[in-house]
Amino acid sequence: MNSATSPAGYRLITVAEAESRFAAGSDLQYPYEEFADEQEIRLYEGGLHVAGNLERAGDGDWSPCNVIVDGDLTVDGDIEWWDSAGGNFLLVTGDVRVRNVLLSGCPDVVFRGDLTATGSVQGHHGDDGGSLTVKGLVRAQAVISTLYFCLDFARQPEALVVGDRYRTTCQVDFTTDELDDIVLPELLDGDDRADEQKIGEALRAGLPVLRSGIRGTRTVSAEKATE
Repeated sequence: MNSATSPAGYRLITVAEAESRFAAGSDLQYPYEEFADEQEIRLYEGGLHVAGNLERAGDGDWSPCNVIVDGDLTVDGDIEWWDSAGGNFLLVTGDVRVRNVLLSGCPDVVFRGDLTATGSVQGHHGDDGGSLTVKGLVRAQAVISTLYFCLDFARQPEALVVGDRYRTTCQVDFTTDELDDIVLPELLDGDDRADEQKIGEALRAGLPVLRSGIRGTRTVSAEKATE
């Protein structure tokens, strides 16, 4: 991951304001109140439009801040959010429009509206609590969750879904074990297992990740996802 900082235009708020205005803890598994002395809470009011990619701040394992977007979030590129230490959160109160959503480690990401991705959604290495919660409808080419990353969707996504049935609240089209058989051969590792890093790199490059003809029960095209 590259070093990144939050876009300009935010103001810092307290845990008390995050709870009184947004009831943040009601949707978050991450106990952010316990880390108030170590992590800022950055609030974007009135929504946010990012011309490129949106990445969590900091280039180390530990993120120095949590982020709330009050309104819709539009990202012309990708949302990349990760954490390899204690955790952090990204909470959006409205709809999210993006190319890809790329998550890893233990971030707690919550979208209270719809999520529309012209590309795909990937989550992996979530054994320390990484999760994506979407209260609205998910539209994407594919949703691929592996290595204990959790998905909490209020509705069945309009997307091909690969995931662990025990960590996904919707029907999956393929299990994580079956991903090895449907991902493109060049995205396998030396043991013929799906390589999450290679999949992420392909998505960033705008390249396909699944073999030709692989479809889910509610797969939508990239053109329809932009409607």
